[in-house]
Formats: sequence, structure tokens, C-alpha cells
Amino acid sequence: MRLIKVIGDSMSPTLNGGDYVLTIRPRSLRPGFIYVVEHTDLGRIIKRLERVEDGRYYFAGDNPNSTPSAVIGPVSAPRIRERAVLKISNHGVRKLKPL
Repeated sequence: MRLIKVIGDSMSPTLNGGDYVLTIRPRSLRPGFIYVVEHTDLGRIIKRLERVEDGRYYFAGDNPNSTPSAVIGPVSAPRIRERAVLKISNHGVRKLKPL
């Protein structure tokens, strides 16, 4: 379990810059949930799992102006480190649910 600060607004309105997420190690990887990914080119990113194709995972931000899944590219399972379960912001604590 870790507490990670959100940087940027790619996950807005779900997560905003300055919010924190509490994470856990995922038991399974399912579309709709938010994960912390160690991307080979982009570093650590917090994105929603959009889809799984042929054992590859595709992520995107909730903000329509964020980097699209096609640019992020496919991610292998070992690069998916944690699942975000709680959002902590100035407005309180909220459980993160899948879309």
C-alpha cells in the first residue's frame, strides 16, 4: 500500500493535480480501473485501463485532452504496478470505482 501524489490533470475530473491516491497491488487487471504504470518512455503514469488485447494493456486518461491510448501504446503486465483504490483531496476521501 502506498500514497502517491497526482501530478497534472490527465485524469480530471476523477483525479486532479495535487490529489493523492492510495494504492494496492492488484490481484487482477480489469478494464475500467485506475492503475499506476511504470511506462518505459513516460515514467510513472496514473491512467485508467481502457482495454486488453492479446495480452497487452491499453491505458488512457479520463480527461479528453490527455495523451490518447494510441500514443501511450501497449503496456506489458509487469509494468502495471498498483491499482488506485482511494482518492484523497481537499474535499475528503472517496473510493475509486471502475467506469
